[in-house]
Amino acid sequence: MFQLTHVAGLLEYGHVIDGVIQDAGIAGAREQSRCRVELANYFAAAVLMPYDAFFKEAVASRYDLDHLAVRFGVSFEQAGHRLTTLGREGARGVPFFFLRIDKAGNVTKRFNATGFHLADHGGACPRWDVHTSFRTPGRILPQFVEMPDGSRYFTFSRTVDRPSAGRHTHDNRLAITLGCGIEHASEIAYASHFRLADPDLITPIGINCRLCPRQQCDQRAHQPIHLELPIDERRRGQTRFES
Repeated sequence: MFQLTHVAGLLEYGHVIDGVIQDAGIAGAREQSRCRVELANYFAAAVLMPYDAFFKEAVASRYDLDHLAVRFGVSFEQAGHRLTTLGREGARGVPFFFLRIDKAGNVTKRFNATGFHLADHGGACPRWDVHTSFRTPGRILPQFVEMPDGSRYFTFSRTVDRPSAGRHTHDNRLAITLGCGIEHASEIAYASHFRLADPDLITPIGINCRLCPRQQCDQRAHQPIHLELPIDERRRGQTRFES
């Protein structure tokens, strides 16, 4: 349905999409084609999940993604992506960021309506439960996290399965996570059974290992590019990058 609506948007409203691209001053055939695809995707999302109806249902269900997916006949991932777009004046939803990774930890999709720092290159922090979700397919994993700058967020992660094109196609399971500032956690159904004042809820994470300044992290996989971690040949550290 999403792909059919995408194509319908290109056929019936191609002139509108082209006008947006022209007004934005986007030059280059490749860049214009990429933008045309993304705008058609947004068109499809807006048709299948109309803003006002989706916003009201999201607030009423406390951002229950499984409920929203069933209610609007879309996938869990499509409903999650739509939540990142609810920024209309007068009908503004909780600002979310969205991240999708593959089994190797590569970030394959990212959208952000928050102050959360998403790495432009490389993977995400291994202490983040978006990676753990591959062990529990189809289950929601809620987590409270803290970034190195002290900002705190509530995140929830789950695996999603993409269609296979044939019997020789590899398993195409991905994991997605959505998150919002911790001040919005009380509005999210997945956080309802937590004691938000409990300091033990918080997991310190980083953007990724190359950008993370945290010391004595037993999950570190790379030397940070912006500081030298201490090495003492008389002590064995938690990783080979510091001791």
